[in-house]
Amino acid sequence: MSESKSKERKIKVKKLVTLLVVLSVPCMVFAADSFAQRGMGWRGRGWEPGNPCCGMYNPETTETISGEVVSVDEIPHGKEGFYGIHVSLKTDKETLPVHLGPGWYIEYQDTKIEPGDKVEVTGSKITYAGKAAIIAYEVKKGDVILVLRDNDGFPAWCGWRMRPDTQLSTQQEMRWKGSGGWGPKTDYGRMYNPETVETIIGEIVSVDKITPRQGMFYGIHIVVKTNEMTLPVHLGPGWYIENQDITFEQNGKVEVTGSKITFEGKPAIVAAEIKKGDEFLILRDNNGFPAWSGWRRR
Repeated sequence: MSESKSKERKIKVKKLVTLLVVLSVPCMVFAADSFAQRGMGWRGRGWEPGNPCCGMYNPETTETISGEVVSVDEIPHGKEGFYGIHVSLKTDKETLPVHLGPGWYIEYQDTKIEPGDKVEVTGSKITYAGKAAIIAYEVKKGDVILVLRDNDGFPAWCGWRMRPDTQLSTQQEMRWKGSGGWGPKTDYGRMYNPETVETIIGEIVSVDKITPRQGMFYGIHIVVKTNEMTLPVHLGPGWYIENQDITFEQNGKVEVTGSKITFEGKPAIVAAEIKKGDEFLILRDNNGFPAWSGWRRR
């Protein structure tokens, strides 16, 4: 190839790259503006308490079984490609499928359940697809307990609740991810201080993604404008918050209760509970233990 042709080709490539960059900038600006206006990409997963599958839990049929995990499986749920996790548990008498919960919740727990594990399962015995099965309330493995539902079968992954005074109208290997640094014993998890809990009321200015510490999965925080100040409010990991069925959006009115901390030299709130209309989202207990951390010490 002659020197003149080589130079001509380089100029054309340079112009093409410049054109692509120029075209991409408005797209990025539009995407950022659209994100700010619309809020997060909330998904919801059809695993809310009113769902037919969740509604099968019956406190009257609760029992406890012990055995060895034979397999850990993904079970399709609905037509949207979502799936749940169940384990096959071999006891002294039989082998039973045990339904745990949605994949997006189970896979982000820090403790794994694997074939060969010895576990104790407490849950509601049901008939599913014509066969006996257990919907797990809790799973004990060694000295830790995975709490999946409360005594009435309300799922641990559903942070949103109605206010008490309001009437409710193919087998694959598991891809355990862990919480991504959002567990209760991490440096970030320990920032919650029950002694500094306060309540603020205001309007949501923005809904943002943040990475509180290097190496963590991203989290969601909202910026709330009160009559006195504007404060960032830390909610929780994106994988948990974005899978709730009720969303946070710009200009929404909320009441936030949480621990006031200093984050990167500025005041912020680590939320324990957020009220929005007739519902409230429980994110942490009184001691700051996260709602998304199912595993507890005995």
